[in-house]
Amino acid sequence: MSGVVLSAIAAVREEARRVLRTSEVWPTAASGLASKILQRDASLSVGLFDRPILNCPANLLRRTPVLAAYGYVIDAAPEQTVALWIDELERLRGREIYPADRNSFIFNPVEILGVCFGVCSSRIPEEHRDWLAGTIVRGFGKSQFKTNVSQLAALAALHLLDREKAGTVSVSAVPASDLPTNEALMAACIDYAAGLGVGTLVGDLEEELVRRLLSGPVGIADDAEAAALAVLTSRILDRISLGKPDDAVEQIVTLCRRFPLFAERLRSRQRQRAPFDVKDEYDVQDLLHAILKLHFDDVSPEEVTPSYAGSSSRVDFHLPRERVVVEAKMTRANLGQREVADELIIDANRYRTVPGVETLVCLVYDPDKRCNNPTALERDVESSGVHLRVRAVVCPHGL
Repeated sequence: MSGVVLSAIAAVREEARRVLRTSEVWPTAASGLASKILQRDASLSVGLFDRPILNCPANLLRRTPVLAAYGYVIDAAPEQTVALWIDELERLRGREIYPADRNSFIFNPVEILGVCFGVCSSRIPEEHRDWLAGTIVRGFGKSQFKTNVSQLAALAALHLLDREKAGTVSVSAVPASDLPTNEALMAACIDYAAGLGVGTLVGDLEEELVRRLLSGPVGIADDAEAAALAVLTSRILDRISLGKPDDAVEQIVTLCRRFPLFAERLRSRQRQRAPFDVKDEYDVQDLLHAILKLHFDDVSPEEVTPSYAGSSSRVDFHLPRERVVVEAKMTRANLGQREVADELIIDANRYRTVPGVETLVCLVYDPDKRCNNPTALERDVESSGVHLRVRAVVCPHGL
């Protein structure tokens, strides 16, 4: 893939991240949906939406966009707001959900998903979950969902509420090329937030969106679209890097960037098996060693380095054929951003004396978000290299 194409995709990613970084009102229905999209991608930080949830008055919760907004964040809302949310949901249940003028949350993809995420919370009585699932099934039975995205959103909501009932509903597949760009973006939002696998219903969705990104400007209407584009473009750029066997450094950097996806998967095991928890730096090193061995033939762990400042150390991993050294760190109570930066800068000065090493790749696994400015940490470590190329990866990475 040409440099022009890579630059275009990277530019879209940066614009999406800019929109998310400048998001001010919290929560809204769009920013709530964005937070769910980012939560499902462990390689991206959700710190943008780790803001306090303030109490919301009942008169505002009577508006379904606000009800949906607080549905997305109900697990973090104050008890008073949760109680009011339940009251207003009960009031909503007394209305006609499928009015003739179609002015209802049930037809709005962002709102139906927000209400759905709310009723799925353990803080909300289960009867509301059963009611919404039954209401959506009734709507499908009466062909109430007329547009492609309203069908997808309703099916995604039903999938979250009751998978068994979702299996009884049939939705016709549609080619992504048949969707206007705003609907294709909404389909991606639904897919990334709910994990429905919309790609099976909207054929070649990601490929079609990339084609449109490359064919001309695509406006970003809100936080949800920005989050979907951030995920999409990051995935595409990662695939490109992993598919370039001639650039080992970029492959390693991408594998490091995606390390949280691997760690998260190990925590969620089937058949009630004990999770593989990443508790400390040794766990990170063991997992990274396994990942590197999948992609590279010669990965030598713990080689002694020459003395630097009166002491020697051990390289975490040395890839002699690629002329690369990989260091893995995990933040902890006494190893925050400043401390880990100091350690890696010392490492960079030490490894420049190792024969046959041209590049140092530094992985900093930061699951508890102890690094308040990961971009600055990466920049500082990378600029410390003297006669040595240094790449740094902090993950999950803030947007």
